[in-house]
Parts: sequence; structure tokens; C-alpha cells
Amino acid sequence: MSGLKLPGVGSGFPVQQFVDATVNAERAPKEKQLARSANDIEVKLSAYGGLKSVLDDFKTALKKLGEEEAFQKRSTSLSETGFVTAKADKDAVAGSYNLQVIKLAQAHKLSSNAVAPDKALGSGSLTLGVGSSESFTVNIDKDKSSLADVAAAINNAEDNKGVRATVITDDNGSRLVYFADKTGTDNKITVSATSNNDGEDGNSLATLGLTTESQPAQNAQISIDGALVTSQTNEVKNAIAGVTIDVKKVNDAAGDKPITKLTIGYDKSAVETNLKGFVESFNKVVNTINKLSSYNAETKKAGPLNGDSTARSLNYKIRQLLSEPVAGAVSPLKSLTALGITTKQDGTIELDEDLLKKQITDNFEKVGLLFSSENGVSNKLDTLMEGFVGKEGILTNKNESLKEQKTKLEKDADDFADYMSNFEKRVYKQFSAMDIAVAQMNQQLNSVISAFENMPSFGGKK
Repeated sequence: MSGLKLPGVGSGFPVQQFVDATVNAERAPKEKQLARSANDIEVKLSAYGGLKSVLDDFKTALKKLGEEEAFQKRSTSLSETGFVTAKADKDAVAGSYNLQVIKLAQAHKLSSNAVAPDKALGSGSLTLGVGSSESFTVNIDKDKSSLADVAAAINNAEDNKGVRATVITDDNGSRLVYFADKTGTDNKITVSATSNNDGEDGNSLATLGLTTESQPAQNAQISIDGALVTSQTNEVKNAIAGVTIDVKKVNDAAGDKPITKLTIGYDKSAVETNLKGFVESFNKVVNTINKLSSYNAETKKAGPLNGDSTARSLNYKIRQLLSEPVAGAVSPLKSLTALGITTKQDGTIELDEDLLKKQITDNFEKVGLLFSSENGVSNKLDTLMEGFVGKEGILTNKNESLKEQKTKLEKDADDFADYMSNFEKRVYKQFSAMDIAVAQMNQQLNSVISAFENMPSFGGKK
């Protein structure tokens, strides 16, 4: 409005002050209303966002207890280190096994005769076989026929079936070493060469087809409680149902560590940790609800969700669910109380860790039924949480609604700013018109006064 700001030169009135006062009187109430609404939305967005965050964390804690395999995980332990590693899935049966590594699986290696590394071996082709039925052929150009060139051609062959090559230089010269990608006797390799005998200084590609075995193909062998198991690789799967063993080192049968004892059991420590996480996450939810819906009678200050029906409903339903009997649970673990979880007056829960350890030790599978059965605590709480923070949950919808309200409010503020801009222009025009009118009246009045003063009969001067 800088172009319209007139100081009232015609009338002498403080036009600028009149305009500012009129505009501010129009602007202030609406601006207060917009600011109050924006603050209300932000406070609720923050409150619902905080509540949704702790509920999401709680859902994550529930998932660890509600999954089918949560109480079926197996642990493995070994009496010796370095010889084998082992992992077990839910199909593994708890028990102990004596393992003895007899052989490690290894890949087949062939070595060519020694040749000069910097001489071209000439054109031709190499045919490389893997196992009893796979093979591929690599054509070699005369211009790219050094040992390094041939190794690169083999390694980069698009139809390579599982043979790699490298150049090894020892005291007797350089040679091409071929080796299988995979271990075991099923992956033995073969090499044959066809040469055009056009190599440099009499060298020939045929030299690379003349090989000696530098490492035989070998299967892994392991004894499990005296039973021999042979594997093409060093990974032995399901020789013990549900168990994967990786052999790392051969046991010396006559030494001080002839065997490694493998013990398989339930992974109870993970369950105990997850149950403690459940209690911690649950209490965060309750404490957050209590804080957001609180009211301080002394300060007369209320939390942002005080009186909010969603927070009240969530708090009530959680408490109700925890106090209900658990369908499908088996004595002596038919309630959370029997597991050592009790409810405090403020709605949070506390855990008797000694009782929890005892029940996990004595009744591990029954703990699983209490939590992860179809109607167990985890599944029922998860369903409840889904109703609040799921895709169509109450809190999710409220959050989206508040965001829409915020967007609409921002548009209202923009529209009001445009309205005030036009209003200010209009007010300036009105006051400017008044200023001009008063100036004209003053001018006419001064003319009349001057005319009277110049008349002879007035004042006797003329």
C-alpha cells in the first residue's frame, strides 16, 4: 500500500493513522481466531503423533512374541570352537550330538605347463569342462594370447559353466591355474586346447591344454555320532533334521580334541528378552496416555488429550484385555499374573523376573500358548492396536483429519491475507476521498471569508 499512503495534506487529518486503525480493527479478531485454531491443531497433532509412536513401538514388541516361531526358536552350543559352526531351525529336536570332521570339501585345480608370461601364445581355442556334462569353449585371438589375456578371456566368458583361471609365477616360470567355482567331486574340471601354432618365438596355445592336478576335487566328510555323512560342500544341511552345519577344520582323531559336541535347545533367552521388551513398551504406552490425558488440580492445567474419547477408550480396552482370561492358555499359565506380570494402580504393569525365569524354564511351551496362540495375549493386543494405529485405525484417521484441517486453515489464512489487502486499498480510497473533499471545502470556505473581508462595508477598511 505504499503507493496509496497519503499523509492528509489536503485536510490536515492524520489519514495514515485513520487507515491503520480501521485495518487493524478488521484484521485482529480474525488473526486471533486463525492463530488459536492453528495452535489447537498443532497441539493435537503432536499429542496423537506421540501416542501413535509409542503404539507403533508396542506393535513391534508384540510381533516378536506373536509370530508362529517366536517360541520355537532353537539355540545351539558347541563344546569346541574352530571345527564347525551350526544353526538350527524350529524343526530341530533338542539334544546333543558328537561331531567329528574327517575331511573338508575342496575345489578341483589344474595347472598348465610353465610358459613365458610376456609372449603371445597364438590363436586357437580352449574347451573347459565341469563335471560330467557341462562345458564351454573360449576362442583366443593371436593379438590377445598372453597368459593374462587367456585368464581374462576364461573369467569373462558369458557362458562360463564354473571355471576360473589365474596366472601363478613360481621359481620355474609362469603357468595358468584353472580351478572350479564349486567344491566336491561332482565339479571336477577338464581342459583341452586347439592351437593354430602361430605363437611368438615358437610358443603355442596347446601348452595350456597340458595340465597337472594341483589339488584334487574332494567332498566333505563328517561323522555324526559315528555315522558317516558326505557332502559336496562344507555346508551340511539336514543331516540332523533342521540343523545346518558348516565344517571349518578337520579334527585330529588321535589328538586332544577328536570331537565337537553340539547341543540344541530352545532359545529361551530370546523369549525372556522379548517379554521384558513387551513390559517396557506397554508401560510407555500407558504412561504416555496418562500424561496426555492428565489434569493438575493445583495448576488447573490439563493435558492435550484430557477428556479425549480416543485416549479414554484405548486405556480402557487395554486394561480390560489384560484382565481377561486367555483362551487356549494351559494351566498353570492361564494368565499374565501366573507369568509374573501384574497390573499397578496407575495402569502400568510390573514384572517378577524370578517368576518369569522359573516359568520359562519349567513351562516354556505353555508360555508360548499364553502369548502366541490364536487367541493369545499378543494376537489380541495386536488386533486392538491395529484398530487404533492400523491403516484404517482411529488414530490414523484422526491424524489424517487434522492434517486436512491444517491445510484448510492455511488456505483460509491466505484468503484472509488477500481480503485484508483489498480491504486496506478500499479504506485508503475512502479516506483519500474524504481528504480531498475536506480540502475542497476548506478552500471554498477560505474563498468566502476572503470575499467578505474585501467588501467595503466590512470593517470599514474600504
